[in-house]
Amino acid sequence: MRKTQQVPVIAVDEDRCVNCHMCIAACPVKYCIDGSGDKVSINNDLCIGCGSCVRACTHDARSIMDDTAEFLSALSRGEKVVAIVAPALASSFPGQYRQFMGWLKSLGVSACFDVSFGAELTVKSYLNHITANKPALVVAQPCPAIVSYIEIFRPEILPHLAPADSPMLHTIKMIRDYYPGHKDSKVLIVSPCAAKKREFVETGMGDYNVTIRSFKDLLDKRKINLANQPEADFDNPPAERAVLFSSPGGLLRTAIREVPDIQSMARKIEGPELVYHYLDSLPASVAKGINPLLVDCLNCEFGCNAGPGTLNQDKSPDDIEYPVEKRSVESQQLYGGRKGSDRTAARKLKKVLAKFWKPGQYDRTYINRSANYHLAKPGDSQLKVIYDSMLKQTQEDHLNCAGCGYKSCEGMAVAIHNSLNKKENCHLYRQKVIESERRIVDSSTIRLHEEIIQATAMVSTIRGSLERLQADAASQFAAIEESAAAVEQMVATLGNASGIASGRRQQIQALAEATAGGERDMIATAGAIRKAADGITEIGNMIGVIHDVADKTNLLAMNAAIQAAHAGSAGKSFAVVAAEIRKLAEATGGNAKDIALSISGIINQIKTSNEMTDRTGKHIKTISQDTGKLADEMSALIDSFNEMSTGGTQVTKGIEELRNVSLEVRDVYAAMASDIGDILNKINSIARISEETQQKVSQNSHQS
Repeated sequence: MRKTQQVPVIAVDEDRCVNCHMCIAACPVKYCIDGSGDKVSINNDLCIGCGSCVRACTHDARSIMDDTAEFLSALSRGEKVVAIVAPALASSFPGQYRQFMGWLKSLGVSACFDVSFGAELTVKSYLNHITANKPALVVAQPCPAIVSYIEIFRPEILPHLAPADSPMLHTIKMIRDYYPGHKDSKVLIVSPCAAKKREFVETGMGDYNVTIRSFKDLLDKRKINLANQPEADFDNPPAERAVLFSSPGGLLRTAIREVPDIQSMARKIEGPELVYHYLDSLPASVAKGINPLLVDCLNCEFGCNAGPGTLNQDKSPDDIEYPVEKRSVESQQLYGGRKGSDRTAARKLKKVLAKFWKPGQYDRTYINRSANYHLAKPGDSQLKVIYDSMLKQTQEDHLNCAGCGYKSCEGMAVAIHNSLNKKENCHLYRQKVIESERRIVDSSTIRLHEEIIQATAMVSTIRGSLERLQADAASQFAAIEESAAAVEQMVATLGNASGIASGRRQQIQALAEATAGGERDMIATAGAIRKAADGITEIGNMIGVIHDVADKTNLLAMNAAIQAAHAGSAGKSFAVVAAEIRKLAEATGGNAKDIALSISGIINQIKTSNEMTDRTGKHIKTISQDTGKLADEMSALIDSFNEMSTGGTQVTKGIEELRNVSLEVRDVYAAMASDIGDILNKINSIARISEETQQKVSQNSHQS
């Protein structure tokens, strides 16, 4: 036999789930829920869709999955949709179920059919089966959760499950077979139940399972008041007392009309705390021959009127059933009159039902899903290992507290064996782990307090050392301040000296240039004197020539005078001339001597001047050379001053940076000292808290 899949009908919101396991506690089958992780999950193939977990969850982590969105989308696409309406609607909307149908038709639903009439057909199918087949047991199947439970967990009851459709499926088949105008319409189910979706998927009938609660949410969202909606009636014949089908025992109360003593052959049972235990025991009752003929069973304690998809979970039974009972009275009066008997009503209704029922038309078969349930049962040795892991060493440790959700320690052990839960979710295990951890915490608290005391002492020591460092940093900063001032003054002095030296360097360079110019002028002067001496010497030589010429002229004049005397009067004029020439020659000779003497004196003076010029030139050359050396040395000295000034500036910058760093260090030390003080205060606070915690832990240890 192969495992069969079931459509999910319950959703889990992991963001809201707190892993409290209330869902497991409420679930009648337990092992469809996996509690082995941080959040629970559902095995849909084992879930019967009863919805108990939805109500049990106080964190809104569970919700019913229905087809609201698909239904509204179908209407928006213009698809033809008819509705079948569960009788539980009258309980959730007291006195307004007709306005509800009017609203549905305003949305675009083309027709509404009463599932109560389908329930009348269901009773006819049941009684026909009992009469024709004479079964030993008939288990009613209007509740899909019970059908799923039998298919999965009690397949031995499948032969006894009523072989007829539920009231909803009777209604859908009736529409298909007897209302040709709606034969191809999609079917909306106004449902009180999550599990009904499974029935529609399994049989291939029914399209949109939408809960009554979802319709209420839609009305609220659209701000629609049903009291303001027009009334509309069902499009099928009215039911009689089968409008009670949604109430506990509704099947039997309807069947009594046909079989007055049916109640003595039947058992009515509801509620997940009872019905599934009863079904578990039913095969044994059949084997013993002590079972009832008909079991009218529902999952929900107050019937479908308080199903998980209704608005009645928190109402009293009277509030829940009164609107349905009132409708039942009205419906019975339609067939039997105010004083009519059950016999009259039955006769009238029988004629109506005959139009919509024929043998085999509403037969139903079921699927054996027992292959879905393959829970491994641990043996004694395996149980012991699991119990040891759960720290259950003695029988007293088997608390059966149900904190895990399974109601017994063995149930939890079975879940752990099948990886559906974990030891950490056991209440006793947690207690023992907490106790063990408490002892560890107690010991750790003592050690922690001791460490805190030591840390306090160490921080105090560090604080003292830091205060000394802070004082040293302040002294260092003061010394750097003094050094910075001295260096700044030295650099300023070097700067002044460099400035003065730079000015002197210009003067010395000018002196060197002037000395070099004087040397050049002296050399030129000496050259000019030598040239002048040479010229004067030439003049002297010329004077000597003139003197010789004068002597010769004088001699010639004397000879001419002698010749003139010999000539007589003829030579008288010539004699005069000769006399004058002689005078001139004598005068020239005399002047030439005087000039020669003057030139000789000048030459001597020039020689003396030339010698003095040579000596002066040598001195000037020496001065020029010394001045050049002095200029070079002064230039080098000035360069040294400049380098020293530049170096001094860099030293000043370095000292300024050192000063800034020293200032930062001082501030850091101050901040550290403040932080250390804060840390010490906090550690002292922690020490006080630790001491108080130690005292509380000690007190709790004594109390426990």
